[in-house]
Amino acid sequence: MLDKCLEILDRALDTPLFAVDCTLGLGGHSRAFLQKFPSLFLVGIDKDEEALKIAEKKVGGSGRAALVHDSFANLASIVSSFGKSPDFIFADLGLSSLQIDKPERGFSYMASGKLDMRMDKSSPLSAKEVINSWDQKELERVFKSCQEPRSRFLAGKIAEERKKGEIATTGRLAEILDANTPFKERLQTKKRVFQAVRMEVNGEKAALESLLDAALAVSHPGSVIMVESYHSGEDRIVKNFFSAGICPKVPPKFPIEPEPYFEDLTGGALKAGGEETEKNSRSHSVRLRAVKVLSASERVKNLRL
Repeated sequence: MLDKCLEILDRALDTPLFAVDCTLGLGGHSRAFLQKFPSLFLVGIDKDEEALKIAEKKVGGSGRAALVHDSFANLASIVSSFGKSPDFIFADLGLSSLQIDKPERGFSYMASGKLDMRMDKSSPLSAKEVINSWDQKELERVFKSCQEPRSRFLAGKIAEERKKGEIATTGRLAEILDANTPFKERLQTKKRVFQAVRMEVNGEKAALESLLDAALAVSHPGSVIMVESYHSGEDRIVKNFFSAGICPKVPPKFPIEPEPYFEDLTGGALKAGGEETEKNSRSHSVRLRAVKVLSASERVKNLRL
């Protein structure tokens, strides 16, 4: 949905001078932002050092980008080091093709590889540890986080299978899931379980919540915050955060009616069109939401104290 992102930014901003791409990936979005806005300086953040090296070739040579190896959960401290407030902040919460297409990274059930799933290879927790060491109740909790209806049953089966030998590959995990799932449900079950484990390994839910709070805290009136999410759990967090600023809610008979501090730029969630999903099947599940900051909310004022 790159074209849609550029269209929204072009409509909402005059001449953006400073921006943050919180999920640099291979640098495709950042390169397009820099090409679209000739006066723009951009900070690109990513936990994946391999991705940063590739993105450096796309955007690093422009002299208008600074690449940072860090989690977007630390957005506030990263932005503060540059001494100015971003005109727009962008985050694409999906995996990059670099991660999906390399079996050795352990993100995909499509080809067998090491059971890893770490976006930052220096992180201590891997998917292998979660699957082989965490107790059955914890596995059930993890699977439920992505609405897997057979969470308890599958957690029990994994606990049984690992007694026979370590579950060391994505292929072995997928095999166990398939063997204990009705045929028609196998694909969705693997999607949910792999996604749930990946999010646990990388602390994605907490990081997203920190990112949204920080994005609002470092923005100024007129800034745009734009997020692409790929499953209902992520999108729900983004939707609720944006909705709180678009239509602030207060208890009944509250003496003061709060002013909105976000303007909705997308009218809810935008989805990829048929032409785009035909070219890129991975765009089928994307949901794009964007808001313009109108003012500092009481929530932000409290965060800044």
